[in-house]
Amino acid sequence: MKHQEEIRRLFKMYLEGKTNARQNTILFHYLNNNKNAEQELSDLMSETWEQEPAVRDNSVEANEGLEQLWTKIDHKKQKTIQRYQILKYAASLVMICSAVFVYKASQKKQPDVAKSIAVITKITASGEKVKMLLPDSSVVYLGSRSKISWPEHFEKGKIRSVSLEGEAFFEVKHDAASPFIIRSGKMETQVLGTSFNIYAYPEDKIFTVSVRTGKVGVTEKSPRARKMLSLLTAGMKIVYDTDNGKFRVNVAQVSEADSWTNNRFVFHDENLGSMLVKLERYYNVHFEVKSAKLKACRFNATFSDININEVMRQLKIMSSGHIKYKISDDKTKIVLWGETCE
Repeated sequence: MKHQEEIRRLFKMYLEGKTNARQNTILFHYLNNNKNAEQELSDLMSETWEQEPAVRDNSVEANEGLEQLWTKIDHKKQKTIQRYQILKYAASLVMICSAVFVYKASQKKQPDVAKSIAVITKITASGEKVKMLLPDSSVVYLGSRSKISWPEHFEKGKIRSVSLEGEAFFEVKHDAASPFIIRSGKMETQVLGTSFNIYAYPEDKIFTVSVRTGKVGVTEKSPRARKMLSLLTAGMKIVYDTDNGKFRVNVAQVSEADSWTNNRFVFHDENLGSMLVKLERYYNVHFEVKSAKLKACRFNATFSDININEVMRQLKIMSSGHIKYKISDDKTKIVLWGETCE
């Protein structure tokens, strides 16, 4: 009994963001190894919800729907590297926490005649980035060649939903009664209030989320199912391959999550081909690579508030002179050639 009370206490602390790494380990271990853990935490989550001041739907339909959500929570072990095992348990816990809030928010009865809410869309040009304020006072920094859409206003007690193609850094205003969800193709990123970066250019086939502060849940959705991939906390990054569905979770520098908003571009062991795609967007130029093998050259590089001429000069030096280039007079096209990097 005393042990169960301790687990309940830890769970309440977790919801408030007050647990440390050791306490998280104890809680996640209990979730994975105790067959009664789900029911116990379900009961506790219900108690927590009852204490929320927001308007609630306690109808039979809502309770039945909530019960269906519990049955969908997947506790199967993922085949991941041992160092990331704790993320699996954290993801299960986030599903338990977020299921209640999202379901309650989405199941509130709608009026007979639905009110039409205008959708606002912002699209940036190549080389452009803008800072915007959403209706709930959340801040968005939208990157080059990106598109974001959001409703003219968010309804209190309901999900705050936006869609994104491209790259954006979010500073989301906290609202426990209205979870904030960013939809990017088949990927969803859900938060209550935190700051993080999303990279979701469809043509790149790579989706990433980098967290600067708070906690973020990343979900993969399909027509038949939803799969919680990971819970990310400050300094963590998920890289998801949209072609094969494989992903990895890395530890990253917190300061790098929004570095591009300050004209600071960071590359870690990245091939030249991928770097040039991003540099094209950042600097509004077009690259023509004469030798396909050059694209395989890999670099660790940081470019801080410098023009494209200096970027190319540094790349040439880092390649030990293997990369040669020519910039057009109007600085809109750059041709690269040379030997493969050793």
